[in-house]
Amino acid sequence: MFITCLISCKKDDYLTDGGVANEVSPLSTYDYLKNHTYHYFDTTILIIDHFNLKDSVNKAGTFFAFTDFSIPTLMASLQVTTLAELYTKVSSKLVTQYMFGDNSITLANATTAAVQKVNWAGDAGALSAVKKIENTYGVYLVNSAPVFSYYTLQYVKINGVLDGSPNMPPGDAADVAIPCQTTGIKTSSGTTLHVLANTAQLNKL
Repeated sequence: MFITCLISCKKDDYLTDGGVANEVSPLSTYDYLKNHTYHYFDTTILIIDHFNLKDSVNKAGTFFAFTDFSIPTLMASLQVTTLAELYTKVSSKLVTQYMFGDNSITLANATTAAVQKVNWAGDAGALSAVKKIENTYGVYLVNSAPVFSYYTLQYVKINGVLDGSPNMPPGDAADVAIPCQTTGIKTSSGTTLHVLANTAQLNKL
């Protein structure tokens, strides 16, 4: 029985509350992604390496990193089945559109109105903005059901002009907002790292 308990405890270690997560990482931005516990960025790292962007990743003030889960969707839209084929369809801007020189792009500094930010792609087809949205959840108690609010950070891909801009032309395509699943990681190389949702639809550049 004692051995069984030990085995059971070992299997259930992930259920143990380890306390508040530490937002500061001793790793550089590149190494943080490369050494991710659950390997969410293995293919992302291959793309970064192919375009020789390791130094850029570490020097970025803010980086909205996409996970491996987003890449098959992009490949399907481009009708390619291998990374070698993908590399012929995209450029380094696939990654640099999610990089910014400013490291103060955080959830705390974001507003509910999208604010345009200058990314490192330098491409008119990669205009971007950042905003936060309010979410709510309820807690059902015996005599009440209070509702609490929280905010999530979003990367916004601007299509044409920023939605809501003065003199926005008729028929301007709607912008695409991508939520972040993790925000505010501070890496040792000075980057504020955010992680886009696994369902992020990447902008082909």
